Amino acid sequence: MGNKLDILRDYQVAEAEAMELDNVCHQIDDSKLASEFLKVYDEKRKSVQNECRNLQTILEAIEAAED
Repeated sequence: MGNKLDILRDYQVAEAEAMELDNVCHQIDDSKLASEFLKVYDEKRKSVQNECRNLQTILEAIEAAED
């Protein structure tokens, strides 16, 4: 596993990706495009959000261990 800075960078990248995917999902929903397309983006968004939560948990554990 990488060091704290690598994990923090990965978290920031994943968080930005999650926000971008969230925006795309809202745009698709607002424009009433194909529901299958929305499902694919929604699944990807959920995956990235889970990654954010996992990385945040790791960062919190690292910070707790540093104290």
